[in-house]
Amino acid sequence: MKNFKFLLTVILMPLAFNAYADGTDVVCGPWLQNVTQNEFTVMWMTGGKCLSWLETAPDDGSAFEACERPRTYRTIAGKRYTGTLHAVRVKGLEPGHSYRYRIYAREVLDDSNAYCSIYGKELNTGASGTVRTLDYGAGQCTFSMINDIHDRADLYRKLTDPLADKDIDFLLLNGDIISYAANIDTAACHTFGPAADMIRNLPLFFARGNHEGRGADACLIPGLFRTSTGEFYYIFRQGPVAFIVLDAGEDKPDTSVEYSGLADYDSYRQEELEWLKEAVKDPLFAEAPVKVAICHIPSLRFPDSWHSQIWANEYFNPVLNAAGIDLMLSGHHHRHIYVEAGECGNSFPIIANDNEARLDFTATSGQIHVSTYDTSDSCTHTYTIPVKR
Repeated sequence: MKNFKFLLTVILMPLAFNAYADGTDVVCGPWLQNVTQNEFTVMWMTGGKCLSWLETAPDDGSAFEACERPRTYRTIAGKRYTGTLHAVRVKGLEPGHSYRYRIYAREVLDDSNAYCSIYGKELNTGASGTVRTLDYGAGQCTFSMINDIHDRADLYRKLTDPLADKDIDFLLLNGDIISYAANIDTAACHTFGPAADMIRNLPLFFARGNHEGRGADACLIPGLFRTSTGEFYYIFRQGPVAFIVLDAGEDKPDTSVEYSGLADYDSYRQEELEWLKEAVKDPLFAEAPVKVAICHIPSLRFPDSWHSQIWANEYFNPVLNAAGIDLMLSGHHHRHIYVEAGECGNSFPIIANDNEARLDFTATSGQIHVSTYDTSDSCTHTYTIPVKR
């Protein structure tokens, strides 16, 4: 009898757990994506399949409950999305204005019947934030950048914790935040979790590193981000600065045995190059007083440079030179590198940030100021770069 009671308890324990588990729980995020002058996207992951939405309100001091707030859902080809990875886009906003959002959800209990889905009760998940839209007319642009974290949450926090007291426009992750994507949920937690309290309120921009292309779930990594192009190469602007984000792909030749026959980055970079030639003509970029390129692997060429860096130097640089780039920001080398304009076929300086440093950037229409900080928040390098125009 004693053994029977034990066996019954073991059988019923999972049922008891599921009875209290709530699939509407936000298990990762929220994080802000594709913030522009008139829109933003909020992304998050839930513990179970849900119908989720945002309620939004101006950040005007009024109570959120003062009136009925508009709801926004994620829709795909006219149908509201149900799942665990949520991305809700809010449009029709004003430049440089702050907005509040709250995340709501209903768990999908059973959708096996195509004509009658069954849901749990409507819940406020408790996840919320405030976002300020970008403003192309602002007098300056200021942001912080980290790179090459490689899953080290403690390092991530040491570098970003000091930003809690700074007024910046966005946070830039410049590649290799993870070492590989063996599991997409783990990859998301390592990418967004260490700065969770910050990025629910602060726009997050991302440049893919070569390590984000590795692992069984690497093809799912693009789903964690939203850009204006739907690709890892895109342009955006804040204040006087236009940014062109590039992706140099993997660092070794496609035929390298490490890639198990799965790499096709030469074709990918060629398609990106054709896009780049047109992107630099876009008025959003071409008419900006300051132009900055972002690429995890810098477009340098040293005697010991590897394949993708040589490729970027040979093909990206001529287009960037002609476009009047003022500065390139990179990572990848796990050490600080500063290369003056003209040293490697580049008409602009290139800074590759150390893997254990934060880079802070401020620019007006006349100059760029860059400083780097170590894990104790001590300044390690400072540069003032005049704008070409």
